[in-house]
Amino acid sequence: MDFKKSNDGDVKIHNEVITVIVRRAALEVEGVEKISSGFKKGILSFLGRKKFSRGVTIDEAKDGELRVSVAIVVALGINIPDIVSNVQTSVRSMLDQIIGVIPEKINVEVERVEDKSVHGVIEKIKSDKKLSKEDKDEIKG
Repeated sequence: MDFKKSNDGDVKIHNEVITVIVRRAALEVEGVEKISSGFKKGILSFLGRKKFSRGVTIDEAKDGELRVSVAIVVALGINIPDIVSNVQTSVRSMLDQIIGVIPEKINVEVERVEDKSVHGVIEKIKSDKKLSKEDKDEIKG
């Protein structure tokens, strides 16, 4: 992303830098368990149709506006619309604070809900036995 042009030279911020900031901002929100890359996104990335960077996509529109998408896994029992709103606020604030850019859009996709209760953990262990190695690796993050 072209960030700033001046007489001293151009400043560019790579999408990977923005991705790290977005991931950190999202993970700081209470109720966000992890960032998810998702099965569908992994397949599209593997096929070369679209590049996804560990659950975060950064798009720069033709007009230069930044658009951010982040896929998250949330804890069971916490209000999902509140979590999504808090993620958007956190991402917006941290990007503005660190690089001075406020995205035009911050899309948040809730891909899964994790049940941290004893029952949820037992069910997860049972289902893990049925998963392929790739799926287990994705769950582990």
